[in-house]
Amino acid sequence: MLKSPEERLDTETIRQYETDYVLYPWVAQKGLNPVIMDHAKGNYFYDSSGKQYLDFTSMFVFSNLGHADERVVEAISRQAARLPTAASPFATEPKARLAKLLAEITPGDIKRTFFSTSGAEANEGAIKLVRMATGKEKIIARYRTYHGSTFGAMALSNDFRNWACEPSIPSVIHCLDPYCYRCPFGLTHPNCDLQCAQHVEDVIRFEGGAKRVAGFIAETIVGANGIIVPPDGYWQKVREICNKYDVLMMCDEVMVGFGRTGKWFAIEHWGVVPDVITMAKGITSGYVPLGATSMRDWVAKAFESNAWVHGHTYSGHTLAMAAGIATIEAYKADGLIQRSAEMGKYLKQKALELKEKHISIGDVRGKGLFVGLELVKDRKTKEPIHDGLVEGSRPPTAKMKVLAQALKEGVYCLPGSVSVIMMAPPLTVTKEEIDFALEVFDKALTIADAEAKG
Repeated sequence: MLKSPEERLDTETIRQYETDYVLYPWVAQKGLNPVIMDHAKGNYFYDSSGKQYLDFTSMFVFSNLGHADERVVEAISRQAARLPTAASPFATEPKARLAKLLAEITPGDIKRTFFSTSGAEANEGAIKLVRMATGKEKIIARYRTYHGSTFGAMALSNDFRNWACEPSIPSVIHCLDPYCYRCPFGLTHPNCDLQCAQHVEDVIRFEGGAKRVAGFIAETIVGANGIIVPPDGYWQKVREICNKYDVLMMCDEVMVGFGRTGKWFAIEHWGVVPDVITMAKGITSGYVPLGATSMRDWVAKAFESNAWVHGHTYSGHTLAMAAGIATIEAYKADGLIQRSAEMGKYLKQKALELKEKHISIGDVRGKGLFVGLELVKDRKTKEPIHDGLVEGSRPPTAKMKVLAQALKEGVYCLPGSVSVIMMAPPLTVTKEEIDFALEVFDKALTIADAEAKG
């Protein structure tokens, strides 16, 4: 229970306890000096001194609805008073209602959902799902991607973060990415015949095709590894290839789901229905941890007679279900999916204006309120300011210095793991807040410009 102000820990005690007793993810622990968050409301959070920060990446791209929305808080409170938790074999009203809501907003005939507690767990479920449904083992994933920090999800991912998980689960094979700014095939869209998609077919065929490959998984739009938007036609072609070889197509929408790109799910931009879709983050706006693995009817039918041999202690947790219902209803009531599309156009326009002013910005890309600035040392060679895919931990880079300066000026942005600044504010962001954030970045980017040449 939250103690009264006079009983609460002072700032230095909080910092001391955290540095003494907490192991922080993804960073070396020496010298850490984290901002102490005290409270949050709307698109802002506040530190222990009362300083205000604009949350310009929705924390880790999950606070889509903003902070402390009273509708979600009240729904959690009501559920906690009535039925705070229940084991997964029991049916509950909030679980039934949320599953039905998801069936209504997911693409095509995706109707059945397994609930977990995170995006990584949702992707772990997807691995088991396609293997059990098809009786095959191999899964094709992409190199420049991230699917979570558990062993199976890390096997799907491929950068310095998965080194500690090697050797990981077997029979995961990687293919190249649809990365137009740095095309691995040395081509230019649209005069490329979508070689990035053709490459997927080549890998599937070389790995045994319909006889041996169970599934293909990718982030619909790559998140922390660069906000990489595939070219038009890529997902349509991949859908055709998966159909041709009886391979289940899985879209990881953990970051880009629930309005982030101006659609309920990013795959809708390309009019394609995946066989499996994984989600988390925006499903509850982060208020209670929740992940979900949703599938088409024909995939679910594989478990009518055969057991779904998978589960979690907190699958269908009632507080998470209540938060999910209230969050989705709030998205609908406030028109936030369409708002994301409209405000996203404005954000991208302002980001492109920054590119005109700063030689360190090599590329601007994104959809909806999911926009990335790729920082380079040289626009001609496209040498990145920081290649986090292979470098891992290193002294502060120009990108990190830019983000640190922005934080000092009251704008928080998630670093991501490569040379890209991720801009993903809550779907409730205003034009005035976008203007403020980009004014801050306009000044901070001079730090990166000093390391770049045109």
